[in-house]
Amino acid sequence: MLVRRRMLKLARGASGPVAATALLSLCATAAGAGQAVALAETIRRALISGAPDPAGVGGPLAVTGLLVVLRCLLLWGRDQAANRTASLVRARLRLRLADRLLDLGPGHTVTRPAGTLRTTIADGVEAIRAYVGFYLPQVVVSLGGPLIVVAVLTWQDPVAGAITGACVVLVPASRPFWRRIMGARSQRHWAAYEDFAARVLDALQGMTTLKALGATGVYGHRLRRDALALYRATMGDLAASSAVYVISAFLLTAGTALSVVVAAIRHSTGQLDAAGLLLVAWLTAEAFRPVLELQNYWHEGFHGLAAGKGVFALLDADAPAPAPVAPVTRGPSNRPPRLVLREVTFAYPGAHPGTGRPALRGVTLEIEPGTTLAVTGRSGSGKSTLVNLLQRYFDPQSGRILADGVDLRDLDRDEVRAMTAVVAQDTYLFHGTVADNLRLARPDADLATLREAARRARILDVVDGLPDGFDTVVGERGARLSGGERQRIAVARALLKDAPVLILDEATSAVDGETEAALREALGELRAGRTTIMIAHRLSSLIDADLVAVLDDGRLVEHGAPADLAGRSGSWSDLVAAQSGVTR
Repeated sequence: MLVRRRMLKLARGASGPVAATALLSLCATAAGAGQAVALAETIRRALISGAPDPAGVGGPLAVTGLLVVLRCLLLWGRDQAANRTASLVRARLRLRLADRLLDLGPGHTVTRPAGTLRTTIADGVEAIRAYVGFYLPQVVVSLGGPLIVVAVLTWQDPVAGAITGACVVLVPASRPFWRRIMGARSQRHWAAYEDFAARVLDALQGMTTLKALGATGVYGHRLRRDALALYRATMGDLAASSAVYVISAFLLTAGTALSVVVAAIRHSTGQLDAAGLLLVAWLTAEAFRPVLELQNYWHEGFHGLAAGKGVFALLDADAPAPAPVAPVTRGPSNRPPRLVLREVTFAYPGAHPGTGRPALRGVTLEIEPGTTLAVTGRSGSGKSTLVNLLQRYFDPQSGRILADGVDLRDLDRDEVRAMTAVVAQDTYLFHGTVADNLRLARPDADLATLREAARRARILDVVDGLPDGFDTVVGERGARLSGGERQRIAVARALLKDAPVLILDEATSAVDGETEAALREALGELRAGRTTIMIAHRLSSLIDADLVAVLDDGRLVEHGAPADLAGRSGSWSDLVAAQSGVTR
């Protein structure tokens, strides 16, 4: 049987519907056996006695009809319970995976192909839905159903019952051999499917880039290669599945035929009457039915196990350590905190201790309430890592990050993130209206509040000029807006959140000079009264900072007021000279 302990745990939240599905199916099997017995008795009374008695036939015939109706109702109830089980498992598992991804944060998602994650959350959950909703209940039925039928058959004819019981046992006994073949092929099929899905999603998201580079042919070749690999894996999976089904069906048919032949021989010697012979034929077929139905679900069983690896890998992925059992609670406050980093060292999960260098190494910083710290440095110096740690997407391996003297690890992650508002270089707008995207920061905001935030973000005139104003659908990733307009929407969103800590991650790097001036004006108003961490390369974005921190290879190499650093020989003065056109 394709039953694993961890897969069974996925059914805990729907154990009632799973049990109901199995119980209803077992009852339907028992009703089928009873139906066969009643029908055989009807035939015996009607035809075998030679003098049919309508009154005597009526009783068994009525029982037969009632059992037929009962069995139909039980099978209908089984299907309803199975679908309910599958729906519950799908909904709860997807919510669990979504919560897990939120806990892991962007540090996890950016290191894995989006297509693989999509396949796990969408198709992987669908495969597990079928496994829990249909395969697991049928496993119970395939074990208990034949026992019910064989017991009835043995009561009618011990010899036929013994032969049928032995044949029923032989079919499952051969499955370990097929499980090895099918398991390997299902794993290859699922891996090929994940690769192809990831490649297709990348192509769709990067279609503009592929067209601009004239690389559609090259990428199309990769798609064809992955599609061919998926085709071959699928055909191999289907071939193995078909072979297993054919051989199992042959064994089941041979077992049925053997039982009927033995019963026919016993009938010819007078040991079994004609009605008994018909009953043996019916019950023998009924005994094998649950086993054959389980065979029909083997495909779902193998695919569920294959998909489970990706699901469990996501559930088991390393995340920031949870807060203590009794976490420190700051309570709601708009007062900007004093942030302190003390000897913070961090290496991303998966970095080899011997070869992978830490993204931050021994960084010590103090950021006073209400001040603006500009963080700069070359690409890969650790700037974005610093932002991720401040939002508790990760926790440092050594050192501490304090907010008003409280270690962030002693705070709930949601509480830490509630303290921060972020305006990033790549602003993400969801497919929906302008109002929908703004209300992500404050769901209860009315139109007047949205208009005020848009005015302060210098975007109100643009929104009013849209076809439906705040009810205008912005498209996928805000496609109907320019880059500068998306940035100002992000500023309005940060204004609505009104968090005491503001993080500006290259917020003006991808806009033109005129838009940058408007954004700087809006950001200046947003920074007022907040502790701000500003990551940028442009000197124009950094000159308003109270302090500058320069990172290089994960280390803090300079720290101080911009004017003081400009008078020294170092990275900051080199940046000022380079962007001012001065040769030193």
